[in-house]
Amino acid sequence: MRDEIISLMQECVRNKCINPPGDEMRSILTIEKFLDSYGIESEVFETSPKRGNLLATISGSRDGPSLMLGPGHVDVVPVEDESKWEVPPFEGKIKDGCIWGRGTQDMLFMVASQVVVFAHLHSEGFRPKGALKLLVVADEEAGGAYGAGWMVQNHPDKVKVDYTISESGGFEFAPDRYTYSYGEKGVSWMRLRFKGTEQHGSMPFKSDNAIIKLSEAASRIASYKTPSRTEEIETLVENLNLGGAQKWMITKKSLLPRVLKVMSKTNTTRARYLHALSHMTMSPNMCAGGTKVNIVPGSAWLDVDVRTLPSQTREYVVLHLKKALGLLAGEVEISEVQKEAGALQSVGTVSSLQSPLVEIMESVLKELRGESAQLVPMLMVGGTDSRFFRETFGTNSYGYAVYDGVIDLNTLGRLVH
Repeated sequence: MRDEIISLMQECVRNKCINPPGDEMRSILTIEKFLDSYGIESEVFETSPKRGNLLATISGSRDGPSLMLGPGHVDVVPVEDESKWEVPPFEGKIKDGCIWGRGTQDMLFMVASQVVVFAHLHSEGFRPKGALKLLVVADEEAGGAYGAGWMVQNHPDKVKVDYTISESGGFEFAPDRYTYSYGEKGVSWMRLRFKGTEQHGSMPFKSDNAIIKLSEAASRIASYKTPSRTEEIETLVENLNLGGAQKWMITKKSLLPRVLKVMSKTNTTRARYLHALSHMTMSPNMCAGGTKVNIVPGSAWLDVDVRTLPSQTREYVVLHLKKALGLLAGEVEISEVQKEAGALQSVGTVSSLQSPLVEIMESVLKELRGESAQLVPMLMVGGTDSRFFRETFGTNSYGYAVYDGVIDLNTLGRLVH
């Protein structure tokens, strides 16, 4: 199946399904054509012009747990400057034993693998006890309103399953310890609006400048330390092959800042992940204001990417934004980023840490990596489409795809997008 997976993956890279605007129907039709070559009927759901999702099913022979391969998304994030890429981002070129391109890791390698495996199971006459479904979707990179979220809302009977396998996991976090994701943090994209007083830009002394307020707010938010909590780290390190003293240091709140500082010097990716795993994070990432260079701006806005741990609410988010802003809190209007601006709001979700599927995943891991290999549960610090299934159906949704170890974790972390 390897050649088929490589070919399908390269074609999806070349389809250039950049979101926004999406145009995911290019890859949806590519996959439909591939499945049709195996005699597999699939349903395509157009959710917006040039956008849509695909569902295929192998019916169960009798009552049994249902499993979905996916949701797997074919949309990819934009490229800011293609000239800075060593390998063109939309050629799907093979170099140094890897396929390079935008979206290869997130998550076209997994989509292509699941599609090809599904096709071969069908051609071999595989009949599971419960239904086996394949779901390929649009719009994951912008919140899922036209993808997995749309399917769950509009066709719940078609996509409801007991288990899903999607992104992300399967990389070696520590020697012989491979992750699977059992949940993810919530997402709150918040907009802070600042007001000033317009006047001529040639006399800025004592002016009421909205952008000055914005810049000070961004600096305060970036340096603000949200409260730490270690429950999620404890879940992760419990099964890591670390000494008792190391585990104690990593999970002790008072020592965590020092541990992260030391770790960041040797493995930045691991340090960033552990920080995000133990904190609600707030990152000021977009801003705009003013109308003309010679006018003191009367308005400005700042968008903050907030990622919450499970159980942390919108009220918790607003509370800490105001604490970070200090006296500036009285100068700002705080609201969610509006839908037309690419809003994303979700709560943290989790699945069962142990289940029959987790046991099967670990048995596969041992076949591939040896008996000493073990799975360890990991909370995703980014958002995925799995949240729709956990929230709506109580599905046990896991991220799992075993990496081959050719690229180290620190490098992998820099290559996701």
